[in-house]
Amino acid sequence: MDTSLRSHSIAGYIFVWTGLLLAALLAGGLIWSDIEAVFYGLPTLTNERFGGLSCPPLMTRSETANLYVTVRNQTDRAISPLIRVEISGPALMTSDREKTPILQPGESTTLAWPLSSANIDLGFFIFAKAFRYPEYRTSLAEDTCGILVVNFPLLDGNALLALWLAISIAGLLVGFGLLEKQASISSRNTALRRGLRMAAIVTLVAVLFGLRGDWVLGLLMFVILVLLMAVLLYFWLT
Repeated sequence: MDTSLRSHSIAGYIFVWTGLLLAALLAGGLIWSDIEAVFYGLPTLTNERFGGLSCPPLMTRSETANLYVTVRNQTDRAISPLIRVEISGPALMTSDREKTPILQPGESTTLAWPLSSANIDLGFFIFAKAFRYPEYRTSLAEDTCGILVVNFPLLDGNALLALWLAISIAGLLVGFGLLEKQASISSRNTALRRGLRMAAIVTLVAVLFGLRGDWVLGLLMFVILVLLMAVLLYFWLT
């Protein structure tokens, strides 16, 4: 292998590993926040989910954002269900109840609650749970979410998330692009690159589950990712 191809190979591996580690860190933080939310101690009234709670996956400490609860009327007459929201805090949880406007059949409405650094607990998280109380063919249901909070004052959570993802994906694309410039490679390196591609796919799937709040599948993907990366790192270094 000449010097140019060897340089491409080394740089390619560095870019790939950087992208993998950044994406894995993001996935781990997002999944961890949702796991902590489940076991944080927010009250549980039912196992039924209504899918109406929407939280930002990532916030910064200096940021103020909102969580949203969307209520839909899927019955055949007007309803106005009661919504209750519990939000974490370092000392006491915030609890608020709000009656939705009257919803005609097929209509929906969205309610908002503010989130800020006052809601941070356990150092890096905000937790929230929303309850929809029963009313005419609308059963009691609840939803939970966890929000990862980082100390990055230059950007808000959405911009930081986009930048984080962009750098991770760019690192993977540039790295694999540089590795492809090496025309002739050994079977050992071929196996390593296939493993890295698989790790990249698993990492991005774990991030996707983290963004969706699906911590069970996200945790499964993350465990697979950690094991795969450990094997690949050992294989690469030896």
